[in-house]
Amino acid sequence: MIRVNGELIDPQLVEEAFSRIKTEAETRLQISCCERDGAFRQMAEEEVIDSILIAQEAETRFPKIPDETVRIRLQDTISQYRSHGASWDMLEERRDGLRNECEATLRMEALIDTLPPGSDDPTDDELRQYLDQHHREFRTVAEVRCLHLVKFLEHHDDPLALLDTMRELRESALDGADFSELAGRETEKESGETDLGWIRLERPTNPFESMIFTMRDGELSPVVFYEHAYHLLEIIGRKPSVVPPFEDLRDELRQRSLIDHRREALRSLAAGLRENAVIDHPTPPAADEDS
Repeated sequence: MIRVNGELIDPQLVEEAFSRIKTEAETRLQISCCERDGAFRQMAEEEVIDSILIAQEAETRFPKIPDETVRIRLQDTISQYRSHGASWDMLEERRDGLRNECEATLRMEALIDTLPPGSDDPTDDELRQYLDQHHREFRTVAEVRCLHLVKFLEHHDDPLALLDTMRELRESALDGADFSELAGRETEKESGETDLGWIRLERPTNPFESMIFTMRDGELSPVVFYEHAYHLLEIIGRKPSVVPPFEDLRDELRQRSLIDHRREALRSLAAGLRENAVIDHPTPPAADEDS
């Protein structure tokens, strides 16, 4: 349990932040990060503490939001829920909670408006510098298009004989046989599909993807064993990962730069609030031994 200036933090907030932080790390690294759970939980707790401190500061500075302002925001929020299929009965049950959420959001927006302003109209040189610093975030995802021949182990009694068959098919393709015709005739995929279409590089540590994304256009793969089957692939198209031209990114860069500035300003605000904050970890009450 965590208490910030006397306010107990809902443990579910920490759990949600922990799950998101861990999932983002595992998605980025393509590996399980269970050994880092302690570090992820610490990051989650710090993130939630900062958010509580900022919310408390917003309430201190803006204790009362005009009723009409809250009413208009609540009306817009209900309209959005309705557009996504929410029933009137459900919304009526949650009306008080939605109103409180709207009021808290308006306080936060008012607080953000008081933060040191960034450059609302950064120069092209500033935006180019921002792009240089964050270019990986703007790169397109590499794609390849493959023709595919697969044979499943479960359809054959002898894996070694099947491997010899796949080797012979590969030799035939290398000697000039049309791989598209070969795959269409020999594949054991139930649908008969041989053209996998465009595949995005999303799992760089996956052995299948790491192979096809390092092959050349027109190249035939070796025989690959993957997920209980032998595979042959031919690359018939490539779309490399590139950073789009600056002119295509200018508006997005301007918006991202503003968001990053506000995020950094909020971090600085939270760091200042921590100096006088009372943050403790109260011990949960002991369970009644007679219960």
